[in-house]
Amino acid sequence: MKTETAKLGFGTWQFGGENLIAGQHKGWGYIDDKEAIQAVHLALDHGIQFFDTADSYGEGKSEEILGKAFQSYPSGNFLVCTKFGNRKDNQGNSFQDFSPEWLEKAVTNSLERLNIDCIDVLLFHSPPDNFDWKNYDKFILERLKQKGYIKEYGVSSKTIKGALKVAEDKFGSTIEAIFNALDRRAEEYLFNNLDHEYQFIARVPLASGFLKQKYLYQTPEFAENDWRYYLPERDKNWLLESARKLAFLDEFPGGITVSALRYVLYHSGVGVVIPGMRNPQQVKANLQAVEFGALDPEVVEKIKQAVSDVPAHWKF
Repeated sequence: MKTETAKLGFGTWQFGGENLIAGQHKGWGYIDDKEAIQAVHLALDHGIQFFDTADSYGEGKSEEILGKAFQSYPSGNFLVCTKFGNRKDNQGNSFQDFSPEWLEKAVTNSLERLNIDCIDVLLFHSPPDNFDWKNYDKFILERLKQKGYIKEYGVSSKTIKGALKVAEDKFGSTIEAIFNALDRRAEEYLFNNLDHEYQFIARVPLASGFLKQKYLYQTPEFAENDWRYYLPERDKNWLLESARKLAFLDEFPGGITVSALRYVLYHSGVGVVIPGMRNPQQVKANLQAVEFGALDPEVVEKIKQAVSDVPAHWKF
């Protein structure tokens, strides 16, 4: 079993900075490239090895920042997971393309931006929930593995429903999906249905940043170039109200953010957890989740009782 330091990965959606897709903000606002690189170096120096990115995060910017950060570290010291499938046409219109032809081109582009020879995990990025995995031609994927361009492949699912279909169709070896102290549907629907060869990557472990101390006492004010600014009010309100029901987690070392990360990090169903980190301060904070260890079982049970389920409109 992986040590918890190895299970703590590094999410880099934030590295994409301000990102417009079909006229909508899908990024996290301004990113300081220098601070981002310092964050990667600090993480590597403290044993974090798994870095999650995507070719659509800032139209390749996230991968480029990682590539620059990796230059002074030998490739054996880290693992890279990237994603493909979200493109723009010549007019700037967004569309999804999971064709074998684009897959090979996307891998080549990502390798160049990342400045590496091999992608450890390649994921299909948020495909439709009803994607036909059983009939997808895996020839190109297997050929890329044989060439040494990728090691494993799987799916970063937009929803738990989509992730469940991937598992049922037995596609790939890795599934990435939402799992955090507020949204535990993966535990209910997915973990017990995964084949033993699947690795589960837990994304959004801090509920898109709502599991933060200051939001226990004040209403979030997101910038207009931050995708959370455009969250539907009912979702924003539920996340805020539910986070406040877990205010007791703020009494533990590191506060609610570290405590919430400990919940995911030490869950037996999780292979890797990828909190987003944009600067060294966030790296240091997340490393505390390893330092402080697993939450007591009584605390885990209290979390489940405080927030028993997700909103009805999130269910399937």
